[in-house]
Amino acid sequence: MSKFSSLTLYAMVPCCLAICAALGCGSGTTLKAYPTTGTVNYKGKPLDNATVNFITAGKGEGQPSTVIGLGTTDKDGKFRIQTNYDPTSMPLDGAVEGKHQVTIHKYIPPKGMTEEDLAAMQAKETKIMEEKGIVPPGDITPSRIPFLPPKYQNPVMSELSADVTRAGKNDFTFDLK
Repeated sequence: MSKFSSLTLYAMVPCCLAICAALGCGSGTTLKAYPTTGTVNYKGKPLDNATVNFITAGKGEGQPSTVIGLGTTDKDGKFRIQTNYDPTSMPLDGAVEGKHQVTIHKYIPPKGMTEEDLAAMQAKETKIMEEKGIVPPGDITPSRIPFLPPKYQNPVMSELSADVTRAGKNDFTFDLK
C-alpha cells in the first residue's frame, strides 16, 4: 500500500465512524423490549385478525421519538407484540418499557362482499392497470371498512393503555364494547 493510500485510509476511518454515529448506524441503540402479549375481546367474543399497536415516546438518548410495537390477533383474540424501530434490523420481541397508548384496528370488506370477492377484484384491477395504465371507475376495488368504533383506532381518542415493565408479566386483556 502506498503512503498516500495509507494516510487516506486512516483519515477515512474516523470520518466513517463519525457519520455512522450521527446517523445512528450499527447496534448502538439502547432500545430494549420486554415480552408483551395479550387478548382482545369485542362484545364478549375473541377478536381475530385485528392489529394491536403499543405506542410510547422514546425515553433514552439515541432512541426514536416515538416507538410503536405491533401485533396481530389470532382466532382466539391473542396477540404478541414486536417492536421494529429500524427497518434494517430484525424486530424486537415485545414492547419497550413504559406507559403505552394502545390502538386496535380491524378492517373488513364492504357489506355483501367476502375476502375472496375483494381479492378477485384487486387481481382484476391490477391486471387492468398493467394492460391499460388506467382503471375505469367501475373496476376500482372498494376500500375495506373499519369494523371497530373509531375511538379504538385513534391514539388521541383511545382510552386503552398498557404499562410495560421489566419485571412484569406484561400480558394485557382489552375488552372492547
